[in-house]
Amino acid sequence: MASTLLFALALGVLTACEEVSTSIPGGAKAIVEAYLIPNKPITLKVKKEIAYSEDLANKETFIAGLSIKVTGTDGSSYALKPFQDTLYVSDSNVKLKVGVTYSLSFDYNGKTVSASTIIPTKPTGVASDIKSIVRTRQVITSTGGFGRDLDENVDINLSWTNPNNEYHFVVADNLESKLDLVVTLPTSSSTTVTDFNRRFRSQPVQGTATRLRSQQFEYFGKYNIVVLKVNPDYAALYNTSGTTSQNISTPPTTITNGLGIFTGVNADTLAFLVKER
Repeated sequence: MASTLLFALALGVLTACEEVSTSIPGGAKAIVEAYLIPNKPITLKVKKEIAYSEDLANKETFIAGLSIKVTGTDGSSYALKPFQDTLYVSDSNVKLKVGVTYSLSFDYNGKTVSASTIIPTKPTGVASDIKSIVRTRQVITSTGGFGRDLDENVDINLSWTNPNNEYHFVVADNLESKLDLVVTLPTSSSTTVTDFNRRFRSQPVQGTATRLRSQQFEYFGKYNIVVLKVNPDYAALYNTSGTTSQNISTPPTTITNGLGIFTGVNADTLAFLVKER
């Protein structure tokens, strides 16, 4: 489930840093991306900030050669190593813990980049009012739209306990190795399979519930519905994910001398099924 979590968290959120960074002169800062998951090793990405004068928007450039350390208030200390020229990782036997404050530190462009975070406790009382839905398969043979809405758009109500008003959000992730579309478009359509959502998500809320709709599920088969508890820094960055280079405000970050996010997350998972009518 760790890979699902990392994908879900990264999906669209760090775009805010990448896009806004194109409007910050100099390109001298590192963009950090790390989500600490309990009982898992550390995986961290560090990219170069892109100055607007370079005209390289949306191009990721991995920063190699960094000496990165993560320390914990439990006395732990981890030196991260480069992996496949895209990531920095800890040893595989590292198991991160809930309730420990972890601090990141490395030097870049003559400054110390640093941040700290804590992994929140696991979501509690996670429940769904339904465990499956039924959708009607449609095969569209001519262009002119996505077909008719043959099915009622059913609510899927997710809930959890939240006495401390912490941030939660939900990710639905199709688990099938071979994807089976509910609506198949004609081969002449300009819409491709990659435009459909294998995974989709809700926005972070401080309440105790969120709602998904049945027509958001665009594939048949088994899903994981993952309820994630996140820290306020993640929610703040998510809320600016629509920021573009037309808005030169700096995205929120808790990274000293850098941009991006270094935060802890925790999750619980429910099984869900989309069946064919």
